Amino acid sequence: MNRPAAEVAADLKATEGGDILVLASASVIKALPAAGQVDRLALTVFPVFLGGGPRLFDDGLPTGQWVLASHAAGEHGTLSLVYDRVR
Repeated sequence: MNRPAAEVAADLKATEGGDILVLASASVIKALPAAGQVDRLALTVFPVFLGGGPRLFDDGLPTGQWVLASHAAGEHGTLSLVYDRVR
């Protein structure tokens, strides 16, 4: 069954279980914050220049208020950023 990501996430959140993790799916990652289904964003930024291409977030962080909860710099310039939604 092919359903919108926000509906699937809402169903999963209604059941008992742990966190819902989405890896490497820009369309899902864009849809869930827009539907208010994301409480935390954990992003890793790699300093690689490949030219043009689609952006994950066209105008900065998704709609709503977000606070930087933690950050860390890794080897070779990587950044790990964790944002929590303010509700």
